[in-house]
Amino acid sequence: MTPLISIERLKSKQTINRIPYISYHSLFKAISVIHVSLRLYCPIYNISDDEFLEFSPLLAFIESSVYETDIETENNQKNSNLSPPLAPWENRKIIIQSFLKEFNLEHPKILEQIDNLGEYFELESQLVASEKITLEDVIRASELRSSDLRIIHTILVHMSGKSYRAEIFEILSPTEILSEFQDDFCSYKRDVAAGNYNTYWMFQKLYGEEAHHYLKAEIDRYKNLFEEKLKLFPEEEQERYTKKWSRFWKRYSYLSSAELIRQVALEGVENNE
Repeated sequence: MTPLISIERLKSKQTINRIPYISYHSLFKAISVIHVSLRLYCPIYNISDDEFLEFSPLLAFIESSVYETDIETENNQKNSNLSPPLAPWENRKIIIQSFLKEFNLEHPKILEQIDNLGEYFELESQLVASEKITLEDVIRASELRSSDLRIIHTILVHMSGKSYRAEIFEILSPTEILSEFQDDFCSYKRDVAAGNYNTYWMFQKLYGEEAHHYLKAEIDRYKNLFEEKLKLFPEEEQERYTKKWSRFWKRYSYLSSAELIRQVALEGVENNE
C-alpha cells in the first residue's frame, strides 16, 4: 500500500513542528526505543530501512517526549509538593496531539495508547508512594508501561499505510512486557536508591523475600499467553513470531529461573548460559 504520509508532508513548515520541545538527553534515550521498533515492527510490515528513516523524526520526537515526562514524573515523586503526577504527560499529550493532527494521524488507536500511557504515569506514582499496593495494580502498570512502544507501533502502521491488525499487537505484548521486566531486574538497585518505579521492588512490597518466585509465575503466565496467541495465526506467520520469541529467550534465558532473577536483581549477576 502507498504510505499515508509523503516525505514532503513530513517536511511541513507549520509552526508547531518548528518549536524546540525536547532535550538531547531525552533524544539520546529515545533512540534505543526507535532501534527496537526498527528491528521488531518493520520486518512484520515489510517496511524498508529507508522508509523507516523518513518516519523516524516524528517517532523519535514522540518517544523523547515520553522520556521528558518520565524524568519530570520521577522528580515529582521525590518532591510531592510539585505538580500532580499526571500533569507532565497531560502537557506533552497536547503537544503530541498537535503534531498528530498536523500529519493527519489522529487515529483512535493511537489516541487510545496515548491515554494508556497517561494512566501508567499516574499509577506509577501511586505505587511508588504507597506501602499498601495490590497485585492487580502492579500487573496493570506492567501492561500499560510499554504503551510507548505501542504508540510507535500504531503510528508506524498508519504512516506506512499498512492494515491495522489487533492480533499482531496482542502477540507482541508479552515480549514488550517481559522486556520491561528484565530492564527492571538489571536496574533494581539504581531504581530503589533513586526512589524510581521498579517491577522487582513492587513485588518485594507485595511478597518480601519471595518476590522472585511470584515474578517467575507472572513470567510463565506471559509465556503461556504468547503460546495461546500464536495458535491464532496461520502456519506461515507463526514461524515469524516464534523466531522473535526464541531470540528473546536466548538473550534473556535467566528469566526461566526464579533464583537467577533474584541474583540479577539483588546481586547484579546475569547468567545467560
